[in-house]
Amino acid sequence: MLMQSIESSLTELHALDEHPRIEAKRASQVGSSLMQSICAFANEPGLGGGYLLLGVCEPDERHAEFWPEGVADVDKLLNEIQGNCREQFETAIPVHSQTALVEGQRLVALYVPELDAAAKPCVFRGRFDSKNKRKTGVWRRGLNGDYECSQYELEPLLLAKSGMSFEQVILPDVEWDDLDSGAIALYRQLRGRVRPQAEELQASDEEMLRALNLVKQIDGRWRPNVAGLLLLGKPLALRRLLPAVRVDYVRIQGTQWVENPEQRFATTQDFREPLLRLIVRLEATILDDMPRHFRLREGETQRSDQPLLPQKVIREAVVNALMHRDYQVNQPTLVVRYSNRLEIRNAGYSLKPTALLGEMDSQLRNPLIAAVLYDLDFAETKGTGIRTMRRLLQELGLTAPVFASHQLENQFTAVYLLHQLLGEEQLRWLQQFSHLQLTADEAKALILAAETGAVDNAALRAISDLDTLAASQTLSRLHHQRGLLVKGGAGPATYYQLAELPGLPLFPTEGRAGNDLGANTSDLGANTSDLNPNTSDLGVNTSDLPEPLRKALAALSPKARKHTLWPLILWLCALRPHNAEQLARQLNRQVVALKTGHLNPLREQQGLLQYRYPEVINHPQQAYVTSAAGRLWLAEQGIVL
Repeated sequence: MLMQSIESSLTELHALDEHPRIEAKRASQVGSSLMQSICAFANEPGLGGGYLLLGVCEPDERHAEFWPEGVADVDKLLNEIQGNCREQFETAIPVHSQTALVEGQRLVALYVPELDAAAKPCVFRGRFDSKNKRKTGVWRRGLNGDYECSQYELEPLLLAKSGMSFEQVILPDVEWDDLDSGAIALYRQLRGRVRPQAEELQASDEEMLRALNLVKQIDGRWRPNVAGLLLLGKPLALRRLLPAVRVDYVRIQGTQWVENPEQRFATTQDFREPLLRLIVRLEATILDDMPRHFRLREGETQRSDQPLLPQKVIREAVVNALMHRDYQVNQPTLVVRYSNRLEIRNAGYSLKPTALLGEMDSQLRNPLIAAVLYDLDFAETKGTGIRTMRRLLQELGLTAPVFASHQLENQFTAVYLLHQLLGEEQLRWLQQFSHLQLTADEAKALILAAETGAVDNAALRAISDLDTLAASQTLSRLHHQRGLLVKGGAGPATYYQLAELPGLPLFPTEGRAGNDLGANTSDLGANTSDLNPNTSDLGVNTSDLPEPLRKALAALSPKARKHTLWPLILWLCALRPHNAEQLARQLNRQVVALKTGHLNPLREQQGLLQYRYPEVINHPQQAYVTSAAGRLWLAEQGIVL
């Protein structure tokens, strides 16, 4: 096996501060932290394993970056690690090692391969229960390092081990009657247009859905799986069985998630219906709300008003989001129409590297759903949809879509700018930096930060030909040497925003096509009742809290568990946004433990919390707010807001 060199791994660590696949350890001894990292690298789906750099210390008051301390006895260290990998886990993990001298110090690199799905999960044996096996004994990689996953977080590994995906699961209490007969008839109609003589159209409804692998006979009764429900289920059945499976469409007057705290959204609309209907309705809503431009084809005498983004691009964007979404995560798909761009945010990182998006062949998270959408010509085959989008946008002089896939966050974001990235306005704005002789990639990074509020490594790679290290160096240069960007976050959560610069205003709003608010939004309900508009105060002042909440916080035990903590967290975040540090102070908890044990499950798994700035996860003012589902949950607990 060809390992990445120690020198290149250390260089990446210096450039990126932290890396999802590289972990530095002092390794003066083989402790629980080292073995937990090995377990996490072996388990994390799609990560491809990871590297442990041993003998490397984290930055401190005397060192600005990771620095080599060295390993005193390499043979002893490796022998102990190899022994632990055989004895501490229920299945032995084969690790590979190499050593090198760096700055006169002997360093060790361990490569931990990702285990095959059939060999997962890697579990600590029961007798190592003091530190490594408190809940499940299964460790995974997260944004804040390694963590022991809960039973819920263990389910994807167990499903993959069984050879099943979530879309094949038969949910409890599901019946044939949960399918919409009208949606089944719609499938027949759409399939007949594509292939009138299709074999499944000659069969009964039950046999047709069985052929599509959307139903299974259990105890003599046909029951739909998750894919069948998503494609053909009744809205009420979807609400009952898959409550977080919906799409939220949000219209914002401006270019940032929150610009006027008194009116967060111009309009909102949520969609909860089978995919065969949802795709068409969501596409129509986006098109109706899209600025239009005059177009007169050569040789024609009649003008036509065309949407700024072509209908085919919007169709492909919608289908990609719904087809590749991770439906096991209780988080709605979010479609946000800003004045200058369209953003679609989805649970489920790209199984295909972002650099290869648009190349031939697809990697499918939901193959059953994808097969149906391909058969109905909703989706392009063989992974050509993104290539088609890029070609159509290029023909219109628009910027190619910006894709950002965040594996540890399990998120995918697609951004469609409604103008050229380096259009006339942008080039005029960049002229104030002409004396700096910016490179084309530096200019793109600045414009993206100006347009979307922040830029990170993944976003810059999406609009350039840079690799991870080169993109990091470009952003670092704009931050350290140019002083044009301000750095926020750390490690994989690093982002950059524009520094406060003198000179030209950002971009004049007059005349920009994306600022046309006259688009048809009459069919969108202004449903903002579940959104808390008061975002101006992120203080920890408790004097304005309701008396019952103040008493509950005062009486909170340091050993209180989630059944006590979760109502308080949701209550606080329903009154006003709180960041993790403020919640930790209110609840007298450690920030990291609060995030991993409570905030992340409430947001990612339960869908009861949501980010204040969902489109920029690493936003400097990022905070948590209680979602509509969270408010409903509080009401069920008897807490009246």
